[in-house]
Amino acid sequence: MLLRYFRRAIEPLHLTALRNVPLFSGLRTHELDTLNDLLHQRSYVTNEIIFDQNEEGQAIYFVLSGKVLISRQNQKNPIAELGAGLFFGERALMADVPRIAQARAAENCVLAVLFREDFLNLLKTHPQIAAKITEHATFRDINQPISTGDDDANALANTPNVPGPVTWVGILLATCLLLFIFKKMLWLVVPFLLALILFYLLSPIVKRMVLSGFSNQLAAVTLSGSLLVGIGSAVLLFYPLTIANADMWQASIIRYLSGGAVLLDQILQGLQHRFTFLQNAEFGQDVYRQFRDFSEHFSDKYMGSLLFSVAAWLPSLMLAPIITFFMLKDGASIRKMLGDAVPNAFFEKTLYLIHAIDRTARLYFIGLLKMTMVDSLIMALAFALLGLSYPIVLGVLVAVLCWIPYLGPILGFSIVMMVTATDFPGNVSMLYGIVALFATMRILDDFVFLPIIIGKSLHIHPLLTVMMFLIGEAIAGIPGLMLAIPILGVVMVLGETLEIILTDKRLRARYRHSQKLAWQAATQDLTTH
Repeated sequence: MLLRYFRRAIEPLHLTALRNVPLFSGLRTHELDTLNDLLHQRSYVTNEIIFDQNEEGQAIYFVLSGKVLISRQNQKNPIAELGAGLFFGERALMADVPRIAQARAAENCVLAVLFREDFLNLLKTHPQIAAKITEHATFRDINQPISTGDDDANALANTPNVPGPVTWVGILLATCLLLFIFKKMLWLVVPFLLALILFYLLSPIVKRMVLSGFSNQLAAVTLSGSLLVGIGSAVLLFYPLTIANADMWQASIIRYLSGGAVLLDQILQGLQHRFTFLQNAEFGQDVYRQFRDFSEHFSDKYMGSLLFSVAAWLPSLMLAPIITFFMLKDGASIRKMLGDAVPNAFFEKTLYLIHAIDRTARLYFIGLLKMTMVDSLIMALAFALLGLSYPIVLGVLVAVLCWIPYLGPILGFSIVMMVTATDFPGNVSMLYGIVALFATMRILDDFVFLPIIIGKSLHIHPLLTVMMFLIGEAIAGIPGLMLAIPILGVVMVLGETLEIILTDKRLRARYRHSQKLAWQAATQDLTTH
C-alpha cells in the first residue's frame, strides 16, 4: 500500500483537456491548477447561441471539444469556424466594446469560460498568455477585418439601467428582511463577517503562494493554521497578563470614570446656570446621580457581566479562522457551483453578478480597514502629542468604535473626554483641543477619507444612507447600524442585475430555444419509424 505514495500522480482529465489548448500547453501544473480554479466549463448543444452580436462582453471562451461558428447578422456566410484548442470573445474584453459577432455551437461542444476580471488578472500574472492572446487578436484584425457599423436594428440594450421603483422596493424590503434575520443569528453573522474580512486580507497572499508553487489547499491550510495559532497564542499570553494586572486596570477604569463624573457635573452645572428650566426640572442631578452610581459600582455590578459576555462570545469568534480556511480553500469551487446551476443563456450575466457582489463586499470591508488604520494612526499621534495616557489604545479604540455610525464616534469622544478630564483636571483648553481634534477628524473622514477609500465601492445616495441607518437601528439595534450599508450595497447589486436578466426578452427567448434544442437532442433516437 505504501507504493501509492511513490506513484506519479495521474493528471485529472479536465486538466489534460486544458493542457491540450495550445495557449496553455506551456503552463506548469500549479499554474494550470490556478487557471482551472478560474475557468467554468459549459456544454452547448448544436445550434445553441453562446453569445449575441452587440451583447456586452463579460467572458472569453476556449473550445475544449466540438466546433463554434462565428457570424454576423445579415451575412449568409460565417466569419470563422473554430475547433478544439482555439478561443474567441477576447476582443470585447480587451477593447471593452460590445460583441461584434454572434457565436453559435456548430455541433455539441464543451467550452471553458473565463470571466472578465479573471481574464485581466491572468494577463498580469501570466504575460506569456497575454502575448499569445494579443498576437491572436492582432492576426484576426489584420486578416479578418470586421465592420462594427450600426446596421443592426435589433441591437441588444445591455447597458445597466437605473433600477425601477419595483426593484427599489424589493431592494429595501430584502435589506430589512436580512437585517431582521441577522439579528436573530448574530452569533453566526459576526464570525462570518470577521472571516470575510480575513478572507479578503489573505486572498492576495494565497494567490502569491499558489503562483510560487503551493497548492491552493496547502496555502489555505498554512495561512489559516498560522492565523489560528496566532490567535490562540495571543489569548494564552493575554490571559495571565490580564490576571496579573486586573487590579491595576480595574482601578484605572474606576479612576477615569470618576474623572468623567466630575467633568459631567461641571458641564451640567454650567447648563443649569444658563438655562433655569433645567435647574427647576432637576435634570442635572438625575443624570449626574445615575452616572455616579455607574462609576462607583462598575466593578461590583457591571464588570462580571462584561467579562461573562466576552467569554460567551469567544467560542463563536474562534469560528472565524475556520470559516476563513474553507473560504480560501473552496471559494473557487463555490463560485463554480453557483455558475453551474445557471442556464447558459444567463451565464455571463450571472458571472457578472457574482463578481460584482464579491467586488462590492471586498472594496467596502478592505476600505473600512484602511480607514481604521488611518484613523488609528492619526488619533494615536494626536493623543501622544497632547500627552494623554495610553495614546495607541485610545487611537485604536476610537477608530474601531467609528464602525458604528453616529453612536460610535460619540462613544469614542466620551471615553477620550473622560481620560482628558482625569489626566488634566480643570484644564479647559485641553478639553477644547479634544473637541477640535474630533471635529477635524470627522471632517476628514466624511469629506476626504470616506470618498477616497470607501466611496468608490458603494454608490448610495446620502439621503438613502441616513434612512438605512435609522431603519437598521430600528430593526437590529447597533448591529443593524453597522450592517445596514454593506447589506444594502450587496442587495443593490443583486437587484439591479436580476432586473436586467429578468427584463431582457432576448435572454429569455434564448433560454427557451436552448431548452428546446436540448430536449430534441435528448429525444432524437427515441422515435420509432
